[in-house]
Amino acid sequence: MNTLIAIYIAWIVAQTGLLAPDQPPIHFIARVDMAALGGVPENNALEFQALYNREEGSIYLPHGWQPDDLKRKSALLHELVHHVQRANNVEAPCVAAYERQAYELQMKWLREQGIDDPYHLVGTNELTIYLVSVCRDGS
Repeated sequence: MNTLIAIYIAWIVAQTGLLAPDQPPIHFIARVDMAALGGVPENNALEFQALYNREEGSIYLPHGWQPDDLKRKSALLHELVHHVQRANNVEAPCVAAYERQAYELQMKWLREQGIDDPYHLVGTNELTIYLVSVCRDGS
């Protein structure tokens, strides 16, 4: 796992020009607990592939997580983008705004892996990414 994380951080650094941070702590927890950490209703817990805790600088993965498919690996890469952002003190107008870069890099990485429609693989689209990355009052 450490080698995979190091490779992903190096790729993110190559894309962004940011400095490489130390690897974040990785915690394995139940999807329901991930949903609670992410502030998502329990019935959406199955959608969680990975979660970054900005305050701790930690990544949470569901119990049994294995890098056996591109969707899971891209979710880890997405959260590592947040870790690189945090370590480099990247400023954004709100927390949601950090998602834009993370999704852009996730989609780029998936295309480099040969995925023609990375949005379909991840189960999202450009509009949804825009909506989750736009600043709202109080966010």
